Amino acid sequence: MKPERAAAWNARAALLYSLGAWTTLGALIYYRRLEKSSTESENDPEANQGVRKEVRTKEYPFGLTVTTEVTYREDQPPLTRLLRRVVSFFFPNNGPPSEK
Repeated sequence: MKPERAAAWNARAALLYSLGAWTTLGALIYYRRLEKSSTESENDPEANQGVRKEVRTKEYPFGLTVTTEVTYREDQPPLTRLLRRVVSFFFPNNGPPSEK
């Protein structure tokens, strides 16, 4: 094998191994934070509320009544959860919890 070709193979192998190592390290950090946040939310009574509903009723003349029901859920697409987790890693929210 020529030295130029051996150097190219060496570079490719190093890239492959480093990618695997960083992926493993990232997965460990991700699952450790996920585990930590799940144990914190089990102790938090506000986190266990589940679905929150708001019902608004408005009456109009001639006996017409309009009822609006708004349902808030904590279900988010996986990409949104990932983006929020990455943003919270770089910009932690250490302030007091917001009023709902």
